[in-house]
Amino acid sequence: MRITIFSLLISAFLLGSSQSKQGEYLEAKRQFSLGNYPVAMQAFQSLTDDAVFGEYASFYYALSALKTGKPKVAEDMWKQIQVKYPDWDKQQEVDFWLAYAAFDQGNMWQAFKKAEILPEKWKTHLIDSFLGKMSPESLDSAYALNPNNRYVGEYYAEAIKAQPYDERDQFMLRELAEKFDIAMVEEESLPLVKKDEYAIAVALPFMFESMGTPQTVIRNSIIFDLYQGMELAQEELKKEGIKLNLFPFDTQKKGSVTYDLIKSGKLDNADVIIGPLYSGPTEFISQFSKENKVTMVNPVSSNEAIVGDNPYCYLFKSAYSTQGREAAKYAAKKFTDNKKLFIFYETDRDSIVANSYRERIEMDSFFVVQFARLTNEDAQQIQKDFTEQYEVRLDTMYSQEEIDSIALLPGRIVRTRSLRNEKTGRIIRDEEGNDVIESYEVKFTVQPDSIGHIFAATSSNVLANNFISMVEVRSDTIGIIGYEEWLDFSLVSYSQLERLQVDFLSPSYYDEEAESFEDLKNVFIDRIGMEPSEYHLYGYELLKHLGNLMHKHGKYFQRGLIDGEYYPGYIMEGIQYGPYKDNQVVPITTLRDLRLRNQNVKQEVEGSNEYNDK
Repeated sequence: MRITIFSLLISAFLLGSSQSKQGEYLEAKRQFSLGNYPVAMQAFQSLTDDAVFGEYASFYYALSALKTGKPKVAEDMWKQIQVKYPDWDKQQEVDFWLAYAAFDQGNMWQAFKKAEILPEKWKTHLIDSFLGKMSPESLDSAYALNPNNRYVGEYYAEAIKAQPYDERDQFMLRELAEKFDIAMVEEESLPLVKKDEYAIAVALPFMFESMGTPQTVIRNSIIFDLYQGMELAQEELKKEGIKLNLFPFDTQKKGSVTYDLIKSGKLDNADVIIGPLYSGPTEFISQFSKENKVTMVNPVSSNEAIVGDNPYCYLFKSAYSTQGREAAKYAAKKFTDNKKLFIFYETDRDSIVANSYRERIEMDSFFVVQFARLTNEDAQQIQKDFTEQYEVRLDTMYSQEEIDSIALLPGRIVRTRSLRNEKTGRIIRDEEGNDVIESYEVKFTVQPDSIGHIFAATSSNVLANNFISMVEVRSDTIGIIGYEEWLDFSLVSYSQLERLQVDFLSPSYYDEEAESFEDLKNVFIDRIGMEPSEYHLYGYELLKHLGNLMHKHGKYFQRGLIDGEYYPGYIMEGIQYGPYKDNQVVPITTLRDLRLRNQNVKQEVEGSNEYNDK
């Protein structure tokens, strides 16, 4: 009887205790729902070790701490839950809030690590709730700490694109688009301004005062060639219903003359400015372009410094860094069997190409054995290093049977000769009076096939000849990529270049045997009595592209460039920009049957261009 009464008392006590804990938990939940987080936090804390309410009390204690502005306290409690209650069925929610707390404390690396294990829907919501609200400045800091994080890169790019066009960090946008392969859409932040006809200001150093100074006219023939090419394109466009009015202005290579031109108001109605070419005039025109939101295009330069921070400035040609990058992409596909290379350059301009080449090719796990600036004297030493040979005697190391086996190996040449006394030079004979024969190999100091290719960024006739001669005397197949100017050097023959399969960086390439070039050549012969120069082609090609782009996209033709669409050329190889300010089409050529052919064709482009049925 006593035992029964005692048991009933214990049960009543436990029931009362349980009801008391439940009451505490419900009160804590009520305070939490009312937003009284400090009070709720205290109430939940007393229940964190409870057998019934421990898991939930610990969870809501952490959530209350987070709401109170104590993310570290919250994080510590959620980590305790993972250890203390590993089988709790709400562990996925704990993972979510641990990632949230890491984001809240700015610990991006830890946050993304935690977020990766979440369901895709939760992860997307969480990342968007933080990165989607960050300013470009905050995202810039996040990107600096997490330069390879795709989420940070994509949100940073979107934040930049959301800014007004002329306030964007165009350099960073280009970097992000290239690194994370971010698709760019038509530039909607620029207004669609369409006209029946467009005014094109051509600000170039014509330097033409009168026929009394014919030497000046001769020196500036490339400028007149450019303009004549534009005039021909203007006529053809007019026949197609596209009217561009050309207004030539002589900058005379002087900043002061260009400043006066701007102050005169003659450029105020220009829709696009072509030029200038020199630094003084470029500085003033670029400032005018940026302040008045007038797009300017340099027709012949590859110097990206011209663009600067002007969002309205473009290069018609590819920049030096682009040339290096695209050449490296081509090389990475061609020289897969041997990923070791030498990179040499000559001038400051060449160093931009070479550094860009190095940066890009190392991304494909290539190893740059040597990266060096060269003079003619240095090149002679390089040639010596590559062509210098030494002998290795074999009969002192191997049996005759082994030597015979070596001779059968590909690329191994075993030679024999009579052995001579080192001091007297006399032939050594055996007991029977026969010459003692020694077997040997001749080897290069730089071993065959130890280097896959050489990238030589130089326009020097002497340096180019040294590289060609150096490779030709060797028994292996070292590849070479050089400049298209090498084709004009008298010291190097086309047959040599073709035999060695030399590739050329050829940003100015056009196919002289193409029907389109033949037709244009005949037009120029009829009009001016001579075949077109390279600058005639640049002027013609530039204005044809401008006319068709403006016809479709209006005054701000770059609206149609930002998505990266490839526009086939009329004579040259075409244009493609994307987020860049220079042409990304960089032909890489080689000789076949003594004819120059482009190896770097844009294979990913399918279908015909919207405005070019050629």
